[in-house]
Amino acid sequence: MAESRGLIWDLVFDESGKVSGETRWNLTALVGMMPPPTLWLGQVGVDRNSFPKLNEIRQRMGQSPIIAVPMSAEWREFYQSIFIYQLLVRKTKPHSANKMTMPIRQLAPVAGDTPPWLITPDQIQQAYNATLEGQTSGKVALDFKTMVKTILDGLHLCDTPSLNRFCVPYPTKEASEAQERANATKARQNAHGGRDGLRKRLAERKSASKLPDERAFWELVRIVFTETPLSFNDAIRFAAYRVHIIMGFRIGETATIPLDWKRWRDYVDSKGRPAGERGGVSRSLMIRHFAEKQAESSTDKGMALYENTAHVPSMFQDILIETLEFVERITAPLRERLRQQVQTGRVFPEYPDDALIPAWEMYVRMTGNIAFSNTDMPADLVSRYRKDYSLDALSKIREYQLNGRHGLLTKFWNQPRQAIIPVRRRDGAPYTGRIDWRFAHIRVGDIEEHVRTNSFTKLSDTTRTLLTDGTAVHPHDLMFLVPIRNLIEGRNNGILDTTLYSAIGRTSSQELIDAVNNVGTNPSLFSRYGLTEEDRSLTLLSHSVRHLQTTELFRLGVADTLISKKFNRRSVAQSYEYDHRSLEEDIAFIDVPPEAESRLGHNARQVFKLIAANKAHGPIVDEFRSVQREYGDEAAFDYLEAEADGLHVTPYGLCVNSFTSDPCPKNLECFNGCVHLARTKVATEQAHLETLRDRFAKIIVKLEETPVNRRNMGWANQLSHARIRYENTCKAIATVPGEQVFPDGVDLSVLPRQQFGNTIIDSMKNLRDLDV
Repeated sequence: MAESRGLIWDLVFDESGKVSGETRWNLTALVGMMPPPTLWLGQVGVDRNSFPKLNEIRQRMGQSPIIAVPMSAEWREFYQSIFIYQLLVRKTKPHSANKMTMPIRQLAPVAGDTPPWLITPDQIQQAYNATLEGQTSGKVALDFKTMVKTILDGLHLCDTPSLNRFCVPYPTKEASEAQERANATKARQNAHGGRDGLRKRLAERKSASKLPDERAFWELVRIVFTETPLSFNDAIRFAAYRVHIIMGFRIGETATIPLDWKRWRDYVDSKGRPAGERGGVSRSLMIRHFAEKQAESSTDKGMALYENTAHVPSMFQDILIETLEFVERITAPLRERLRQQVQTGRVFPEYPDDALIPAWEMYVRMTGNIAFSNTDMPADLVSRYRKDYSLDALSKIREYQLNGRHGLLTKFWNQPRQAIIPVRRRDGAPYTGRIDWRFAHIRVGDIEEHVRTNSFTKLSDTTRTLLTDGTAVHPHDLMFLVPIRNLIEGRNNGILDTTLYSAIGRTSSQELIDAVNNVGTNPSLFSRYGLTEEDRSLTLLSHSVRHLQTTELFRLGVADTLISKKFNRRSVAQSYEYDHRSLEEDIAFIDVPPEAESRLGHNARQVFKLIAANKAHGPIVDEFRSVQREYGDEAAFDYLEAEADGLHVTPYGLCVNSFTSDPCPKNLECFNGCVHLARTKVATEQAHLETLRDRFAKIIVKLEETPVNRRNMGWANQLSHARIRYENTCKAIATVPGEQVFPDGVDLSVLPRQQFGNTIIDSMKNLRDLDV
């Protein structure tokens, strides 16, 4: 497969493992994706983050240090094979494939001369601990364990089975603390990270950590909808986040909004008249976009863009149209130049190779900096340009520079990289003495050769990609174009000459992610536009906006099928993973009969809604329905008001019982056969039960491994206790949401009468029952 794609299998690399530019693999191009970013297979050496920690661990264990060298031939071929498998067989994206390949670079140094198929449990554990302690979040260690489970175990590649069992921390303080951080990261990834405690109130949201911080969200809204951007790039970021907030797209879908985005749909009645005349809607706006995470995106030729449309809420139609038309206008010069670059393959398609252009103009074309002289720009012109980014204001700023009395900036041309470029006179002859920069010219062909040889990062993104139907999409077909390698942002008033700058690309999803986090090379929007010190330190996860909008639509009673369609999800179940309503909001749209409204208090009314939605079961519910059948609704409501004084939410399900006088003596032991326990659809509930099951399983295994001569009456009681709870927990996991877990169980809320008989005779009976 690698050969069919033109890849060089025998990579050339130096002593550090860096692959040569001629043999490295362009992973982005391999799957047919459009940069940025461009991801490469460019390293076959050790992972620089975990490797130092690996030698620290080996030193603690009294082992000799490992020398950082490239992977052996067996491990290198394995490494390359996983890339091909992930990208061309499983058809994942390069950043996802990297999660499976990076662990190989972390494991190979530990393995040394041991080939991949003979890897040992001790080597797995040592490499795992190096990744565990090598990063604070624990994410790298989670990826390592996933690789072992998915690749080594899942594909049965090693002689030793189930190697993921050995991805466990060493019994040290450092490893234990690192494992706790990894567990916390895993909990957040599974949408359970916001539930440090139990949901004891109806108003408490599930997995609230997936929602954006309230202050950060509203500060972002204030910034992108009211502030004046201080640079061209910020103007694009503001517009992108306006779309992101309005539509709730994935950040990659926001970044790839096409130029041809607007779709109108007209609605008429059976007689052809506008539907608005009959009380409906005559016209609606839809936004064309490229949906991510679609099965159709994986084609025989690699990853493709899946075209889709989404309805725009009518209240946001005007602001969305205004925003995208503004972006289309200010990017028009960049877009036209990029289109010509794609068509001609030239860096400066406006001129032939032998053309001579003024040095100041070539300086602006290469840097984008409109400040090409020492003349101070008038504040009113700068303010006017920032207000609407008009080309007229840009032209007047350029004229002011040319007519100024101060000299042209020459520092750029005197730098070593540019000093090799011949500076010429008007007739094309190179200067031999002192250069008069007012009349200095540069040959276009000289600059094109220089850029391609020495400044390839200044080359525009011209790589195309395909739609699923085979139609080509070029970067200039997308909405959010930006100047790449724009080094003047934040300097010289941040004014970029879009009519001349030559290095152009599209904004990337990573750039938008970094724009609301204090990471990356550029300051975040919060740090640049925040009103207070606290505002400037805010951060926000771009994906949390999608969680917020999904939850709001659920809260407002929109059907789950419509929500799933709006967000390009392939199943309704996916939408419920983004549902962070509280239980009170979950049942808010259940109708309560008028007679129940007058007879039931708030808590009892919530319980009635749960009963009506078939979300609660238990003795009180059964009795309520019995009274309702025999004596009517009014008597049943009176009974419910008296008995169902509270709704109790446990980590394992719902409990409807009256604890007015005494608390439950078996609090949080509902899983042990209590008749009151009923399952719900809450995802965290399943996780709690599975954790409990695994915990009891470990206890049982440990007890069963106890030598026979050490098994006493305490051992028998412990094993019986663990087995009963393990079986009950398994029953709870297998119960369908909305059903009672133990319909024939006991009422654990009632204290049993004290039982005697805990003697040696009873212990012997327990031993016989356990067949030991």
